[in-house]
Amino acid sequence: MDTITRGFLNDFIERKGYTKLKESVQFEYFCNFCVVNKEFDSISFDEKLVSTGNSTQGIDGIAIIVNNKLCVNVGEIQQIMELNRVLTVTFIFIQSKTSSSFSNEQIENFSRWTKNFFSDKADLFTTDEMRNFIEMREFIYLNTRFMKERNPNCILYFCTTGKWENDNNLVSIIDSNRKEIEDLELFNKVIINPIDSKSLQELYRKTKEPVEASIKFERKVNIPTITEIEVAYSGLLPFSEFKKIIIDETGKMKSVFDDNIRDYLEQDNNPVNNDISKTIQNGLLEQFCILNNGVTIVADEITGLGDSFTISNYQIVNGCQTSNVLYENRFIDGIEQMHIPVKIIVTSDQTIKSQITRATNNQTAVNAVELEALTDFQRNLEDYFKALPKDDFKLYYERRTNQYKSSDDIPLYRVINRESQIKSLAAMFLNNPQNVTGNYGRLIEKLGVEIFNPEHDFFAYYISSLTYFELEKLLNENVLLSKSKRFRYHILMVFRFLITKVINPNLKDKGKTSRTCNEILNVLKDDTLKIETFKKAAEIIESTDLNINFDDRKAVERKDTTDLIIEYLVDTYLKNK
Repeated sequence: MDTITRGFLNDFIERKGYTKLKESVQFEYFCNFCVVNKEFDSISFDEKLVSTGNSTQGIDGIAIIVNNKLCVNVGEIQQIMELNRVLTVTFIFIQSKTSSSFSNEQIENFSRWTKNFFSDKADLFTTDEMRNFIEMREFIYLNTRFMKERNPNCILYFCTTGKWENDNNLVSIIDSNRKEIEDLELFNKVIINPIDSKSLQELYRKTKEPVEASIKFERKVNIPTITEIEVAYSGLLPFSEFKKIIIDETGKMKSVFDDNIRDYLEQDNNPVNNDISKTIQNGLLEQFCILNNGVTIVADEITGLGDSFTISNYQIVNGCQTSNVLYENRFIDGIEQMHIPVKIIVTSDQTIKSQITRATNNQTAVNAVELEALTDFQRNLEDYFKALPKDDFKLYYERRTNQYKSSDDIPLYRVINRESQIKSLAAMFLNNPQNVTGNYGRLIEKLGVEIFNPEHDFFAYYISSLTYFELEKLLNENVLLSKSKRFRYHILMVFRFLITKVINPNLKDKGKTSRTCNEILNVLKDDTLKIETFKKAAEIIESTDLNINFDDRKAVERKDTTDLIIEYLVDTYLKNK
């Protein structure tokens, strides 16, 4: 491995806390992280969930991207399908080799097992991870009626630390295998990408780059601003320039809608989107800027002079639906010259950003659930995490996706994103481990005011995240090797109970919550007691008295499983006490 690639790998290992893993696993996670970030444009995903598991034949990583979202189970795909009524799918396959050269046999093997994944030979894969990916693939192809734009894409990445030199023999192997995969007639397109050390270096550099767009904004006026706003523009931007804001160089949508409080609703199921689309498809391009409310963009920084400038670290805080409809109709004749009403506001003040987002989204009915990311509680929770001591138990709360992307001084493995926070709290303190496997937005709907409630103590949120953080470390280091690994969120619930002996914690009782959290924190600070308690929690879940069917992959998602565990805890620890 060359010096630069080794340096980037070591940087990744430190940022992710993978120092105790074998080098082959470290490199596998490194390649998964780099490749998926290229296709998904977010560092907030867990690259371990892309891994195919130990000793899987021929494939080290699989990422399934549905409607620009990385999905890790059937439940997430189903929720996206129900919401959008459309499926746009990309299958990503990754093979990672630390060898310094490309091998005909290895590329051939990688391609063959990829073909097997889509055939009746898929049952040759035996790991839990692969069984999960196969279930996702089967669900997608059972719902082909929702593939309205195209068939799935299939992209293979073969990664090594060597140098790709377009060797005729290797090119021939790639071409013949691509043709064989195309002949399955399952895909819109098939691409096999050889990734050498230089390509890996470029991919890793991109994981640290802030989201940027360079545009020419001629038809604009300055908006009067306050001291916290550096500059603000309002005007009409042609789609030829606007698309640079929402579409990357590969043609996929950028991840710039994370602060937008509405999920995108597919046109057939949404009258607003349908009207936007009809305006374009009926050729009323000149009327678009009059009939549409436009897009509001908030950026951290702007560079450049006059009409040409670059905006950095930006989010579309209003106009998610408009942007998605424009993307879907991007090939309509004449759309390049069509103008979109756009506001660009540059400020680094988080309070101002939230006020802008609230104001621009008050035009239509938005319920309290959709505003969860913008509440004072969210902002204060972020500040609470920041104020914690910089010790071995320091964590950072990422309220906005990719918030810490360019922060070299903050290890990524210590960053807790919204999804992880919601899931860990729901599992540990709200007895909802069965509901965390799906889309976390749906989980918020189920929980309602039980999450991000202003009457709650921030301490419980931190403790639930810290406990999950410590559990993941033990799982990464193979300290906890058991068949209950898939039940990690149930382990959180049992771990908390074993310490507190409380079945239903009341997070609104701040005094009791604080005492409970301190009890848990003391256990987490004692390495021996921490490991003993986690092992005990795993043993309880694996207990024959519970009779959980570990061969049933859906058992982890059933409320009956949680009820069974709680009943066991009550009978064993609380009755006759």
